[in-house]
Amino acid sequence: PSLPRAADAITLRHLLTHSSGLVDYEDVMAPGTTTQLRDADVLGLLEHQPRTYFVPGQGYRYSNSGYALLALVVERASGQDFAGFLHQRIFEPLGMAQSLAHVAGGPPVADRAYGHGAAGEGWVRTDQSPTSAVLGDGGVYSSIRDLARWDAALYDDRLLGDALRDLMFSGLVATDDPGVRYGFGWRVSGDSVWHSGETIGFRNVLIRYPRQRLTVVVLSNRDDPEPHALARRIAALYLPVQAQDPR
Repeated sequence: PSLPRAADAITLRHLLTHSSGLVDYEDVMAPGTTTQLRDADVLGLLEHQPRTYFVPGQGYRYSNSGYALLALVVERASGQDFAGFLHQRIFEPLGMAQSLAHVAGGPPVADRAYGHGAAGEGWVRTDQSPTSAVLGDGGVYSSIRDLARWDAALYDDRLLGDALRDLMFSGLVATDDPGVRYGFGWRVSGDSVWHSGETIGFRNVLIRYPRQRLTVVVLSNRDDPEPHALARRIAALYLPVQAQDPR
């Protein structure tokens, strides 16, 4: 309710599908920002943006702002902080003991990888940025084993019922890529649903092939190269030719 009037028509569905038109908070942060932002700080930035990229629901533009606001919605609806909600409702019930929403200065993450970036002929640690503490659009530390547990739970009703699960994996909105549509937090391309992500020193991708019950996860603690093509090549080792995505 504290957003400018241009955002009055935005719904939760718009936020989930990047069709809200909200300005991406990373584009309006003060130059030279070094202090880490939190989700509430994102709302503060958006309160001063008098426009949206387009009329809500009339386009698509990837904006991390929407998922930061969704975290605040979860906090208000549940009465919990978002990190605690994730632990109680997802990580603990699924046995994801190596997963948590982490911010600098918070509890340490045991045995975690640190991000790295190329520097000359070698690599240097590049870990945590001013946006790393925004949890609605990132900030979760996990492992291959835990992500496999989470992936398995998306085939049954441990997290979502059939109706919401179908919506999540449906291509509800056209994106700027003709071969890809967007559901609730997932890109939909042919027989696969997937998402990639990156932050300073890390690049990751998770690709699901629901018909074959196959999932490929690539987690990388370096900022190059992009892991999507590698994940597709791994999937091709297990998929029949007709199910492979040419991407």
